[in-house]
Amino acid sequence: MKIKSIEIKNIMGGYLKGNNENIRHIKSLPCLSVVQAMHGRYEIALGGSAAHITEEGGAFVAPAGISQNILHHNGVSGFMEAQWVFMNVTVNGFYALEDVFDLPLLLPADCREVLEVNIGRIREESSLCAQYAAAYELTELLISHAAMKDAPFDTAAAQLKRYIDEHYSEKITVENLAAAALCSVPGLYRIFRSSFQMSPHNYINKIRLEKASVLLEQDSRSVAEIAGEVGFDDPVYFSKLFKARYELSPKQYRAVNEGMKKSCCK
Repeated sequence: MKIKSIEIKNIMGGYLKGNNENIRHIKSLPCLSVVQAMHGRYEIALGGSAAHITEEGGAFVAPAGISQNILHHNGVSGFMEAQWVFMNVTVNGFYALEDVFDLPLLLPADCREVLEVNIGRIREESSLCAQYAAAYELTELLISHAAMKDAPFDTAAAQLKRYIDEHYSEKITVENLAAAALCSVPGLYRIFRSSFQMSPHNYINKIRLEKASVLLEQDSRSVAEIAGEVGFDDPVYFSKLFKARYELSPKQYRAVNEGMKKSCCK
């Protein structure tokens, strides 16, 4: 595939510093994550694979939608300091960056300075232009350590991903999805089996839960309100699905994140 354009949107940075030894966090997010351990280290396993350990100053990269099993470890000074950025990167106006490139799970410590500077700028700069300039430098770093996939993501599957990302809070029928992908309903199910390895219903719920996980970290509204925001009419059903995916109830998930924030001292 010839790369003609790269567009970045929805960037958000975060930071922690505190005693986080052996705190485990299971999540999946609707965005690409780049997480740097400036002091201490992470054990990170993606999608049920074996765990890998970051170098101090290095980082891990997690594509959107993949399960992250994260274990935090303090540095020799007795605390952990880390920063991260979440962003959506689109290639040629259509494909997600991680659908075009095999991104590295770990970035080495020799990337430390570039990571520290650019993630820091995304977190701290008041200028939106400066934030996006840093995000593009970070994306260039990712691509320099990546390999282009032999077979990029199927176009119909990419259309479905985009449609669901734009309409997840609404009622979505298989007829809606088939129209978006310009295919029949039986053809739609074949696309989901081959590209997503799950049914349309389960994939839609997966995206809704990922959106909810971000809101639970960033938003103080009730669980019921967040459930409705992401498209669930029944908050009890939402909580059941959420716990099955993240191994914590929505309230417990929020409490873990709040506890980590309280331990931070920037």
